[in-house]
Amino acid sequence: MELRQLTTFQKVAELRSFSRAAEMLGYSQSAVTVQIQALEKELNTRLFDRFGKNVSITSAGRQLLKHSESISAQVTQIYKELGEGNRQNHSMHIGTLNSLCTFVLSDMLKRLYRDYPDYHIKITQDSPNALIEMMEHNELDIIYFLDSPRYDTHWKKLPQKREPIVFVCAPDSPLANRTDLPMEEILRVPLFLTEERDNYRYALNQYLAFHGYSLNPSLEVGDTEVLVNMLRSERGISFLPYFAVRDHLEKKELALFELHNFRMNMYHQIVYHKDKWVTDEMLAFIRIAQAMLE
Repeated sequence: MELRQLTTFQKVAELRSFSRAAEMLGYSQSAVTVQIQALEKELNTRLFDRFGKNVSITSAGRQLLKHSESISAQVTQIYKELGEGNRQNHSMHIGTLNSLCTFVLSDMLKRLYRDYPDYHIKITQDSPNALIEMMEHNELDIIYFLDSPRYDTHWKKLPQKREPIVFVCAPDSPLANRTDLPMEEILRVPLFLTEERDNYRYALNQYLAFHGYSLNPSLEVGDTEVLVNMLRSERGISFLPYFAVRDHLEKKELALFELHNFRMNMYHQIVYHKDKWVTDEMLAFIRIAQAMLE
């Protein structure tokens, strides 16, 4: 049982309407229905009788209303007594990938904290599939990942941005700045790659398998910065998002090379559940992210 469910319950009881309660609270009507159904399931009782558009509270609902109003009063008193120590009012839980967190999200957060220094942000890093699952179970407020385009009728999604995935090596490598390389040639040098579950690494594996090749990396690690540092001092190659190597390319610390008839793009995607109550913190993050990804 969550405080927000009790707040929703009180508003439905007050207005005797799921749709008007949804409008007042900033939810979709389906989100209100889901919260009330969750309460009814947890308490194993019906809280409202529904007759078409008419809603009336049951006797069990009246009992819960009495207790929930008492709980709300106590919570209000806690906030009053804590005074300024209420950063939990401005919290947000973001899910993202390691590479995005290091090279992109950190700049977004700097701007967010500059404008809203009292915000409390929690970051969870995982694969796109794991992040999506956590979001759908309301364990994350919003997720930011890099992948091939994904869609779901239960999501709200910001406009996506294309990101090239590129092959890189040390600037003095024999492969540096070459184009139209045959696939066989890169399989003869040490490969420093992200973990196999990562989206662009998985896509590369699939492409090679389709053409009858397989990878045998010298190093596999989830931290993109480790791969970049290895490339600068070793004779290997890697396959990384352009944003992760852009600065090193501009400083001539790394170089690009291209394979014959091979290009890969992934897409920056910021997603939250369509039934999620969009907080001020989420709106601020979305505004900053959209501006920086244009």
